[in-house]
Amino acid sequence: MQNAIAAFSNLAPLTQFLLWIMLFLVVPGLCERFKVPGVLGFILLGWLLGPNGIGLLDPDSLVSRMGSELGVGLLLFFVGFEIDFALLKKARAQVLCFGIATFGLPLAAGTLVARLAGFELNAALLIGSLLASHTLLAYPIVERAGLVGRLSVVATAGATVFTDVAAMVVLAVCLLVHQTGFSESIILKQLVQIAVFVPLMIFGASWLIKQLVQRVRLRFEAQLLLFFVLVAGGSEAATLFGLDGIVGAFMAGIAARRAIRREEPTHVLKVVANTFLIPAFFMATGMLIQPAVLVETLREQPLLALGLVAALVAGKFLAAWTTGKLFGYQRAEIGLCFSLTLPQVAATLAATTVAYRTVNAAQQPLISHEVLNAVLLLVVLTSIGGPLLSQRYVSRLAAQPVADPAALPEGSR
Repeated sequence: MQNAIAAFSNLAPLTQFLLWIMLFLVVPGLCERFKVPGVLGFILLGWLLGPNGIGLLDPDSLVSRMGSELGVGLLLFFVGFEIDFALLKKARAQVLCFGIATFGLPLAAGTLVARLAGFELNAALLIGSLLASHTLLAYPIVERAGLVGRLSVVATAGATVFTDVAAMVVLAVCLLVHQTGFSESIILKQLVQIAVFVPLMIFGASWLIKQLVQRVRLRFEAQLLLFFVLVAGGSEAATLFGLDGIVGAFMAGIAARRAIRREEPTHVLKVVANTFLIPAFFMATGMLIQPAVLVETLREQPLLALGLVAALVAGKFLAAWTTGKLFGYQRAEIGLCFSLTLPQVAATLAATTVAYRTVNAAQQPLISHEVLNAVLLLVVLTSIGGPLLSQRYVSRLAAQPVADPAALPEGSR
């Protein structure tokens, strides 16, 4: 094995890159064959081939770092790009209610668990925010079943807008406090910067992109390259406002969605990102897994590992149940809302890795390796359990008629 590892490290960079590509070709097919989410497959592959596995891949190599940096930027870009603010108009009251509940309840529960586990307030708040956002991993199941017209599904998709934006804001503030220390003036300054940066990106950057595309009449290839510029430009702009780069990539995705209506360039870029760059980030994240640390965490700090799982499940379910009861959802609809908001993948992974790599003046990370492994355990469990539950509830609702949003009272829309 040592000879094979040494031989791989001595290969030319282009040959190493070719072997990476072969992995990206094989793994998705294996995951589909064994009905395992692709993100989970790449995380486990990163652990297996990384320094905590057989040691074949080095997370500090140029290929690993470049792929990971581009991957996390594009991952958050597409999280933002998938947000459709038109959803907020279809079910305003339900989106607002469910958005606040499915963000606030897991945030409070996760923060409480972290505090009980001994973390200081800033780190505990950051840990709680990791549970507050969600990834609509099972949304394709709902689309195939023709249930996207249900107001409960619209409310769930719309609530993603609230949770993702709010989670990015909490991340930005917590990173600042960790790096500079708590100061009311600094926090106020950061909140003002966020208040300026967010509308500047959503409205200003989207207007600029629209003018550029319409007046310059960029070719298809140039539009494709424009998205890479947007990811990099958004990340750099965020740093000018004292925010982490992934916040800028996220906001750049929202701006691009508002400005560019053509699907072809985004579709091509998404194929490239999902085929190579985003999986590279998942693999790099998997390289951080330390099974011995995870086992030790489960043994010595069960409150942290299992408590975060319980906090997530309880918070997301209570949010779905409360909203469902308030707006008259069926039991299966409540279950579907809960299962759709359960998976913790995109924003959670990105925020976790950034928090783990952010150190203060004493070179202490914002979250410990134990938290990182506990979150990765959460990702594994929810990326499997969420879609399975969604499929169960979708099968119950598929044969039922879809409510017409226009027939509902104004207050419930």
